Amino acid sequence: MTHISESDMRSTVLSRTPTFHFEAVRALWSSPYNGADYGEVVSAVSRVRPGDFESWHRQWAHLAMATWGRADRLGDPVSRGKALLRASNYMRTAEFYLAPADPRRVDCASRSRTWFDSGLAALGVAATRSRVPYEDAEMETIFLRSSRPDARDVLVVHGGFDSTPEELYFVIGAGALERGFHVLLYEGPGQGNLLREFGMPFTSRWERPAATAIDSLRRHCDPGAIVGVGVSFGGHLLARAAAMEKRYDAIVLLDYFPGMLRAFAHKMPRLLRGRIGAMPAWLQFLIKLNARFDAELRWALGNALWTFGVSTLPALVAEMGRYDDRAWADAIEADVLVLLGEDEHFFDNRLGYDFARRLTGARSVRVHEFPGAEGGALHCQNGAVHLAHEVIFDWLSTVKEAGR
Repeated sequence: MTHISESDMRSTVLSRTPTFHFEAVRALWSSPYNGADYGEVVSAVSRVRPGDFESWHRQWAHLAMATWGRADRLGDPVSRGKALLRASNYMRTAEFYLAPADPRRVDCASRSRTWFDSGLAALGVAATRSRVPYEDAEMETIFLRSSRPDARDVLVVHGGFDSTPEELYFVIGAGALERGFHVLLYEGPGQGNLLREFGMPFTSRWERPAATAIDSLRRHCDPGAIVGVGVSFGGHLLARAAAMEKRYDAIVLLDYFPGMLRAFAHKMPRLLRGRIGAMPAWLQFLIKLNARFDAELRWALGNALWTFGVSTLPALVAEMGRYDDRAWADAIEADVLVLLGEDEHFFDNRLGYDFARRLTGARSVRVHEFPGAEGGALHCQNGAVHLAHEVIFDWLSTVKEAGR
């Protein structure tokens, strides 16, 4: 999630570097649930030099530390908790563009997790962070317990290419708690500690980490309906999991995401898209040359090589080719909500409608495209969390009333 549409650029521009603008809006995405404040975000991003990743880190880390410092001096637990949540999100933002091998990533991630946990505790949110055995490693989960004594239904939530479980609390977890759901946030391979600590890259067989996450629910509750939520590239991963893992009663693709290689091709000039699979030397040269001048592309390539566990562009293309929904979409049996934004920039929105038509085994399918006029047209409804929640939770109410 690192770009911005032309329609969004016509609104208030927070940075002359488009990817910095988008990520600043992304930080503000968390503001409805205490993860950001407009004035603080503007104060940080206004001091970032255009296209300068180091400047981005320095300004956001400064804001995070300042916010944490104030939190540490506050006696009011509500103010302290909210400040700690903002500090956590700002430190996540500070880490975002650091190179995979940058030693500062470890400290940023650790502070972000610690402040997040302390913030929830100060606000009285019942949260349990756990480590669950997964293959030869440990998967990290955060279980958020509903305050309603009769709660049983659970949202099982994971991200995609670049989000964290803590960020997903602001995106969907807090909203689900308000509506009486338990929530399980988890990381899979290619994400969080499974990537940082255990070196596990993404897997196209996402049903494996999904099954581990669902199994872990018994540690915390007697689950009723299990609703999967996949954010960004996590929408593709969740769809794959639901095709194989039949314990999902419903899935929410926030947003739908096609096969990664198809999304990558969409970012290329039309004349070059047919050559991506072969990735000839001249095309590799052009991509690397372009990355020298395109901050978004430079970051995305570095993050992709790291998270997919490869070291060359041809190997990356081969690995991304494993992520393709055409072989298994018809095996999904759950109720499915497919979300799209009118200004989606990663892929042609028609792919989302095509995917929905191929869900021939699903109990029900609904596609909702957010128009630009409503303000939710960016990828994953960046900056419009309440609008997304209106659609998601009304749909879940309808599905539940239908007895599914």
